[in-house]
Amino acid sequence: MSEFRSQKKLYRNRKKGMIGGICAGLSDYFDVDVVLIRIIAVTCFFFTLQVAFIAYVIAYFVLNEDPRALTNESGELNSNFRYSYERKAVFNSVHDRFSKVEGRIRKMEAYVTSPRFKLSDEIDKL
Repeated sequence: MSEFRSQKKLYRNRKKGMIGGICAGLSDYFDVDVVLIRIIAVTCFFFTLQVAFIAYVIAYFVLNEDPRALTNESGELNSNFRYSYERKAVFNSVHDRFSKVEGRIRKMEAYVTSPRFKLSDEIDKL
């Protein structure tokens, strides 16, 4: 029995899941119907609302996504982008946005640490 458990891993199953894939992952791990796990989860939510909700949120962040759900039938990674140049374009767009935000933060930091800001702050206190 321990050999069987050591081979299996607990993952979130987003393919079969409804919200976060936690119940579907538990059903895969214990080889139980997902409907039974969902009924147990909903019952726990009704009787121990805070504890069950906190446990679900923690499980969502702690458990990794099922690696089998990340690939398609041919073994390639599932992606919204078919070609590498689409991924590069998105990366460059995000990089440009972060560069602009970084520039704005640098300007704000320079202003806040300047004597001009201290002077205007002292004037506002009067």
